[in-house]
Amino acid sequence: MLESFRQRLLQAMGSPRDLPSWREHVLQAMLTLILALGALVALPSMALAWDRSLYPVLLLDVLALLLVVGLRQARQLPFRTRAGGLLVLIHLLGTALLWWVGLVGQAYLMTVPVLAILLLSSRAALMLLLANVLTWLLLGAAAYQGLGALHLNLQDPAAFTVIALNSLLADVLMVSAAAAMLHGLQVVLAEHHRAEGTFRLMAAQVPGVIFRLCIQGKERRFTYVSPGVERLYGLRPEEVLQDSQALERQRHPDDRDGLQTLIASARRDNQPIATEFRILARDGQIKWVELTTAPPEDTPEGLVRMGLIIDVTERKRAEAALRESEARWKLALECAGDGVWDWDLVTGVEVFSDRFREMYGLDAVSVPDLAAAMDERTHPDDRASMAQARADHLEGRTPSYVHEHRILCKDGSWKWVLSRGMVIARDAQGRPLRMIGTHTDISRRKQSEAVIWRQAHFDTLTGLPNRHMLRLRLEEEVERCLASGQTLALMLIDLDRFKEVNDTLGHGHGDLLLVEAAQRITRCVRQTDTVARMGGDEFTVLLPQVSTQEQIDDLAHRIIGRLREPFALGAERVHVTASIGIALAPADAQTIDDLLKHADQALYVAKDGGRNGFRYFTPALQEVAQTRMRLANDLHDALPGHQLEVHYQPIVHLASGTVRKAEALLRWHHPSRGMVSPAQFIPIAESTGLIRDIGEWVFQQAMAQVAHWRAVHDPGFNISINKSPVQFRLGVRAHAWPEQLHQRGLPGDCMTVEITEGLLLDASPEVSQQLAQMRQAGMHVAMDDFGTGYSSLSYLHRHPIDILKIDQAFVRDLGPGSPTLALCKAIIRMAHELGMQVVAEGVETPTQRDLLAEAGCDYGQGYLFARPMPAEVLDGWLRERQSLPASND
Repeated sequence: MLESFRQRLLQAMGSPRDLPSWREHVLQAMLTLILALGALVALPSMALAWDRSLYPVLLLDVLALLLVVGLRQARQLPFRTRAGGLLVLIHLLGTALLWWVGLVGQAYLMTVPVLAILLLSSRAALMLLLANVLTWLLLGAAAYQGLGALHLNLQDPAAFTVIALNSLLADVLMVSAAAAMLHGLQVVLAEHHRAEGTFRLMAAQVPGVIFRLCIQGKERRFTYVSPGVERLYGLRPEEVLQDSQALERQRHPDDRDGLQTLIASARRDNQPIATEFRILARDGQIKWVELTTAPPEDTPEGLVRMGLIIDVTERKRAEAALRESEARWKLALECAGDGVWDWDLVTGVEVFSDRFREMYGLDAVSVPDLAAAMDERTHPDDRASMAQARADHLEGRTPSYVHEHRILCKDGSWKWVLSRGMVIARDAQGRPLRMIGTHTDISRRKQSEAVIWRQAHFDTLTGLPNRHMLRLRLEEEVERCLASGQTLALMLIDLDRFKEVNDTLGHGHGDLLLVEAAQRITRCVRQTDTVARMGGDEFTVLLPQVSTQEQIDDLAHRIIGRLREPFALGAERVHVTASIGIALAPADAQTIDDLLKHADQALYVAKDGGRNGFRYFTPALQEVAQTRMRLANDLHDALPGHQLEVHYQPIVHLASGTVRKAEALLRWHHPSRGMVSPAQFIPIAESTGLIRDIGEWVFQQAMAQVAHWRAVHDPGFNISINKSPVQFRLGVRAHAWPEQLHQRGLPGDCMTVEITEGLLLDASPEVSQQLAQMRQAGMHVAMDDFGTGYSSLSYLHRHPIDILKIDQAFVRDLGPGSPTLALCKAIIRMAHELGMQVVAEGVETPTQRDLLAEAGCDYGQGYLFARPMPAEVLDGWLRERQSLPASND
């Protein structure tokens, strides 16, 4: 860089700046030269002229010298005036010499056009060439008349012509050569001017001082100083150029002697200089500067040294602050319990603090101050990543070095540490020289992370992998399965009747059952299989590399058999069963989500098919699931699309045959599928939450209808409406329905709410409260489908039930002496003893009706009496029945 600036500066200072200045320089040199040579030639010329009586020549010499003196001194005159005067003088002198002396004057005339192109322009040179030609013609004419000193032989015109043409040709050649030289000079000056401008612009932008120092003996002088000297020293460049000691006087007194010795040594050995010292700026500030110079170069001017001075005050302050901060930092870290290391990257020496060695129970003998010593104690599995992290920082790819690894302690244990560090010194090429850092003991954090990782990937109750861990293993096994073509099986296992155990015996017993179930399933599988708990009472078994379906069947039978065995939960013995859904990859699915979905569809079918068994996924199940999904989507539009309708089925008083009750049953007229069975869409409505809005709409319809039938048929008419467990759980207010009845002026006993046994299994305090509030409002509560669920008789005593509805499964096979008749009689007798009325569902024959009536059953409902029908149809049916004689059929 310095050499480049030096070359540019030499070009700028060793050549004229532009053509006009060059011409001015040439003119002054010529005037000086003419005056000097003229003075030497004038004396013999004047003596000769006097001897030969050539007084005009004598006078001409004197006048010419006087005019040259005047032109040289009159620098205030315009350049063209002085240059033109000189050319005219030479032309007149040449003409006079030709006239009085002879051909010696031709040399003067021939120089005039050459000087004209150099000093003025091509046009001036051309005019003076023409003037020369005219002068030759005039003098030739004078010589023809015998005048002047040419003495030409005019009898031979060729001689005159040759002389004239040769003189003109020589003049043209000299003018052309001078023109070419002048053009080249213009090109060089233009390039020089551009280079000088670039250099000065660059020098002005450099944050420092560029200088050129010329040394001749003991004399030193600056021939160039960049404008940065004013910013750094507070001195103008002109001051330094005029006073070569100006910069030296501003050196800090404490640094002068040492710096002077260094400079003298470099000058004596012709060496470059690179040093730092302090200066006192003009404003009183003390600044640190860095001096860098190139080796001196021998030139005609003397020894020339190019140099650069830059301000390094901020760097010096930063270095001092860093040293101070480093000392405080080391002290703070030692107090905080961190071990400190200081690594010299050039020598490999790494100094360890006392606390550093204490962390590992080491001493200076077992671990010397070498980086390799601690690297050897790093766990083999951590060395590669540590070396990479270290290289990334040393090569500038990361702002700091951070790595966690294990160190072997003296007692043989491994300690987790967090190693952090940073390069604090680099050389001029950016290579790292020194790095310092710390070791922090993170063993406890690592232990906590291990616990957190296990909690995130394993079930805390059973210790099995959880859903997240199962998915990770599924990703690996599915990828391996697709690559190898082997079969993978996924089992979803759901414990039947677990909720009953949990609610009856409590969650503590339920947890014991889940733990035992997990152990039983685990004992059934291979070591390569994975058993996971998905949540609740659902488990998953992942079977990689399955060879035959019989292998899967055997495992499924084994698991079901083991889970069917009684569970000893404290003093209780509990029986549960299991339902299993199975999907295979890649036959059934090639993605994790599809595999889980298909296994879940198979599980749904297994539970729906009677439980205590297993089912494989088939494409038909997929079709069923898709149909279910489409129905769920369409069901969202059913209510706003007026596709739902409430039908009513009469409930007949068996003793009198009167009809004062009806059950509200929902029907869906699908626009493309036709009539959709409630068994299909009610579970969908419950799973999607639509049952809340649909149930509320059914209640509104039933409420309007019972008001009508009470007005036109029987003031005591009652409508039964089903309310599913989901409706209770969705947060419908317990007193919402009683409030609506009250707002319409209807008593509570106009409505009966039918519930299932499943609701009583999940009879939370909120459910019990809702049932109690309905009864307080006068509404009746009926238990639907009694005898098919899992509720115990204690539920009938604990909950407010008004009516029992015997499920049609008992009524269907009813006959004289049949077992079901005995069951029906027992249910009727029990209900009456508890103050409940009884409704028999599914009555289809007169025999069934008569047997139920004889057994004391209060009401019957079924196809024998009427099918469910729209409200307006039932309205007509009721009118017709009222017009008939009393009958019990």
